[in-house]
Amino acid sequence: MSSQRDDLIADFAKLAEFSQAFDYGHDNDREIAIVGCAYIESLLGDILVATFLDDRSEVKSLIGEAGPLNGLVARARLLYLLGVIHELVYKDIKTIGKIRNEFAHKVSASFADDKIRELCKNLKWHEFNLFMKPPAEATARDIYQVGVNQVVAHLGALPGLQKLNRVQRD
Repeated sequence: MSSQRDDLIADFAKLAEFSQAFDYGHDNDREIAIVGCAYIESLLGDILVATFLDDRSEVKSLIGEAGPLNGLVARARLLYLLGVIHELVYKDIKTIGKIRNEFAHKVSASFADDKIRELCKNLKWHEFNLFMKPPAEATARDIYQVGVNQVVAHLGALPGLQKLNRVQRD
């Protein structure tokens, strides 16, 4: 029981750290793009760990630094193909990864860049989830942050659900 409590406390601490770094008042576009993507990648790893059999060594060989599932898109693709995440979530995760890559490879990148603005317009999970399109005055950064937060909110519930599914199938 203590292990479960410790896991919940650790998960909450990670979410609190993400929320602080992903604040809407934060003035650094690059940090927002990278933090959002990194947290999603971490959540995808948590979902995979919860989905797989409880064999830490084998799981680490897949999702560890040298494993074939150590990246954002590889993790998302597997979860999508297993039916764990919705197709729109999967597509948004791929788009979020492209946005992150723009920031990672271009020092002067910002959400005002045409390519990044167009990529942000491709984010759709938040529209599906909130039953509305962004308001006309929403910036690309606004769309990105709402989109990432909606993906995070959805993914955050999945490790617990996958653990429950694993227990039920075992």
